[in-house]
Amino acid sequence: MEIYLNNGHSFPVPVAVADHLLGLASHDQLKVLLYVLCHANEPLSQEQIAKCCKVQPAAVEEALVFWQDANVLLNAQPVPAAAVQNTAAAVQTEPVLSQQPASDVKPAAEAETVIPRIQSTSSSFALRPSEIAERFQQNRALAEMYRAAEQIAGKPLTHTEQKSLIWMHEYLGLEPDLILMLAAFCVQENCFHVRYMEQVAVEWQERGVMTHALVEEDIRRRTEARSYTGRIMKLFEMSRRPTTKQQEFIDSWQKSGFSPELVQLACEITRDKKDDKIRFDYLNGILRRWEKAGIRTPEAARQADLAFYDNKKQTQAAGNPAGQSGNGSSIDMDEVERLMNPL
Repeated sequence: MEIYLNNGHSFPVPVAVADHLLGLASHDQLKVLLYVLCHANEPLSQEQIAKCCKVQPAAVEEALVFWQDANVLLNAQPVPAAAVQNTAAAVQTEPVLSQQPASDVKPAAEAETVIPRIQSTSSSFALRPSEIAERFQQNRALAEMYRAAEQIAGKPLTHTEQKSLIWMHEYLGLEPDLILMLAAFCVQENCFHVRYMEQVAVEWQERGVMTHALVEEDIRRRTEARSYTGRIMKLFEMSRRPTTKQQEFIDSWQKSGFSPELVQLACEITRDKKDDKIRFDYLNGILRRWEKAGIRTPEAARQADLAFYDNKKQTQAAGNPAGQSGNGSSIDMDEVERLMNPL
C-alpha cells in the first residue's frame, strides 16, 4: 500500500518517539506530545492543552513529565540566580578531605558500615521511559510480561506502572510469570494499584513466596480473606475498609470458622442502641463464648439463649439470686449490658 504525505503545514517528531517509545506511551501522552510539537514556538498552558486534546489536566501533567523523562521535551524554566549563587557558595566552602589530619581519617577497614535501606516501594526507583524501552528490547521475558500485563489490566500501562513491574523483577527478584499472577489477582479483586501490588510483592519476597505453587496458595488465601471481609463489611454496612485492629478481628473470625451469619447475630446483640456503633471487642467476646460452648450456627446460639432465659426465670422463681444458675449460657446479656453501659 502506498501512502503519500499531503502537502501542508508539518512539524518534526523525534525519531526516538517512533522507534522506541510508541509502545510505552499512552494514548493521552501521544496526543499531548503531538499538540506540543505542533505549537512548539507558542506559550502553552496545561489548561489549554487539556482543552484542545480533550484530556484531563492531570493527564497533561503526567504526559509532560513522561516526555521530559524520555528526553523528548526539555524543562525550559530558568534556574533562579539565588540558587546559582547558593550552589557556587556551597562548592567553595565544601571541606576538602585531604586537608584533614591523618589521625582523624579512619582506615577503610575501620570505617562504619552503611547498611542500605530496603526499599518498600518503587518511588525512588529512577527509570526513564527510554531506559524502560531498552530493558524490554534486551529482555524478551520482560517485554512479553509487559504486553501480557496490559492485556490483563485492559488498558495501556502508565510510566509508574511500567517502572513498578521492572522494579518488582529487578529489585525484589520476582519472575515475570509471578508478577503476571499478581497483576491478574489485583484486577480480579478490583485493586490494580501500584502501591497495593508492591505491598503484596514485598511480602512475598520477605516470606520467601517465590515459586508458582507458593504464589498460587497465597493468592487463594488472599482471595478467600477478601471475600470474607467483603461479606462482613456488607453485613455491618461499612462504607470504608476496616481499620488494622478491626481487620485482625475479622481475620481471626475467619480462621476460627465463624460464618458471616453467626458474626451478624453477635453484631445485632452488641450493637450500641445509643450511637448504633459496632463494638468489635464485645462482639469478639460473644463469638469466643459461643466457640467455647461448641455453638457454630445462629440457630444453635438462639436456642442456647432461650434455654438460658428459661432457666434464669425458673431460678428466680425459686428465690435464688439472678445470674447464679447452674446452667451456662452462650452469653450473659446482663454482663453485656454492664460492659456496654459502664457507670
